[in-house]
Amino acid sequence: MNAKRLLGTLLTVGLTLAAVTSAADVHAQRRGKADAPAAEPPVTKKAISISISGVSWGQSPAQVATAIDRMFDEDFRPRYKAVQPGIRMRELDAALAEEKAAFRRSRIDFGKLPTGVDATPLRGEYTYNNRETMMVLSRKGLVTNFFFIQNKLWKIIEEHKLSDSHPLGKTYPDAVVKLSTNYGTAGRVLPPDGTRWVTEVDWKDATTHLRAIQRGDAAVGLAFEENATVGRLASLRPNKPVDDNGIDPDVAAAVRGKAPEPGPPPDNKKKH
Repeated sequence: MNAKRLLGTLLTVGLTLAAVTSAADVHAQRRGKADAPAAEPPVTKKAISISISGVSWGQSPAQVATAIDRMFDEDFRPRYKAVQPGIRMRELDAALAEEKAAFRRSRIDFGKLPTGVDATPLRGEYTYNNRETMMVLSRKGLVTNFFFIQNKLWKIIEEHKLSDSHPLGKTYPDAVVKLSTNYGTAGRVLPPDGTRWVTEVDWKDATTHLRAIQRGDAAVGLAFEENATVGRLASLRPNKPVDDNGIDPDVAAAVRGKAPEPGPPPDNKKKH
């Protein structure tokens, strides 16, 4: 489903939700102005909450890791109840310790050197050389990415594989409609542009901005972002990517995988 069709679907959802946007806005979109997204995401009627207990905006990587430790402890509690002290319990101890250590090892610092994350759909969610960090949690079939800037948590992206049994439905449009219904507000459709690779639909409340990112027909990325940090990202990211035009031509060509253009032939004429 492309952005225009998705917008039409959300307009219908909006009307069903007691015209959460004004009649004037709806009529303006129907007159052909739907291609221009609203200036701000719609405000939800229900608070947007982070799903992991003990995790909150502004926490350091160490604090988030401690919260994840407690979550793993709860996951393993039924397994501990089912075994007696001895070899099996020591095996559980080792498995639990490895889960906790794996999360800490997942840390990626976006310094001066490129990382493999650049080749994933997460490209564009971070910048280099601006004290940004990412940690990845894989648990029960869900991948959750934690993003930090200046050692503070400001963004979480959950990667959901949709299906008939998933709470958000089996397709991306299903998920967007479900989220709009849950939050009592039709989301704002953001089509791909120069900085956005795929269609997104977003909402916000007093503290959090939520983006539903299209990951194909049967997957969605849910990006939760702290509003306060989003509002000052420009100042938090003073170091910008280097433009090819600002570096040595040979280096730029090597990055692009091309040989540099040959220079002019030498002037072999003798001066008289």
